[in-house]
Amino acid sequence: MTIINRLACLTVVAMLPSVASAQSVNFWLAALPGNIQGCIALDPQFTREHTFTLKDGQAELTSPGGVNTKLKMAKPNVYETDYQLGGRHFHVVADLSVTPRTLTVTEKNLGCKWTAKKE
Repeated sequence: MTIINRLACLTVVAMLPSVASAQSVNFWLAALPGNIQGCIALDPQFTREHTFTLKDGQAELTSPGGVNTKLKMAKPNVYETDYQLGGRHFHVVADLSVTPRTLTVTEKNLGCKWTAKKE
C-alpha cells in the first residue's frame, strides 16, 4: 500500500465519527385552528420550538416547554412515541421521510393537534 493510499484510508477513518454524529431538526409547532378550549390551555408547552435529534439510531424530542421524550422508528425515517404531560396522553410523530419534514403532536382524548413543517 502506498503512502497516498494510506493517507486516503486515514482520511476516511477520520471522517467516520462525523458521519455517525447527531442529526438535529428544529420544528416550531402551531395549534390547529379547530382545537377546543382544553387544547388551548396546553399551547404553552407545544407552540414553541422543538428539537428532534437522531444520534446513533436513537431519536429524541426536546423543548423548553417540558417535552423530553425518546421516539422509536415506526418505519424508515418515521419516528413516534406516546407521551404523557400534565395528565394528558399525546401521540408524537416525526416524519423525516417527506419533504418538508413534519412533526405532529395529537392529544388522544380531546383530539387536540399541533403540527410543524421544516422548510
